[in-house]
Amino acid sequence: MLNQPLRRPGVVTLTTAAFSQTADLIQAEFRLARAELAEKMSAFRSGMIMILLGAIFLIAALGMILQALVSILINAGVSPPAAILLVAGGAAVVGLVLFLVGQNRLNPSELTPDRTLNSLSRDSRMVKETLK
Repeated sequence: MLNQPLRRPGVVTLTTAAFSQTADLIQAEFRLARAELAEKMSAFRSGMIMILLGAIFLIAALGMILQALVSILINAGVSPPAAILLVAGGAAVVGLVLFLVGQNRLNPSELTPDRTLNSLSRDSRMVKETLK
């Protein structure tokens, strides 16, 4: 009984094990992808909320603030058309800054599931090497 050679697994057993491990790996990768995409969607929502908050701020407060600034400039001796242009230019700068901050948070490179793509690439190479 002690002199019996160890049984080596057959081709079918090895192939079945390889496919089973590959299936487990694919399932794990999908779970990782789902988790990472949820994280990226959170970043996307954050960027959209910033844009929305910026727009609400501009819409709600901008009219009154701009009118007050125009009145101050006119009382300081600036002609009404020049006062309106100065205030409108300042408002455009503030709006542009808010827009760019929101746009930066929506940058496609920030929303790409990098970890999942790298992991899938590694796993793909491993599966190819295993099946050779």
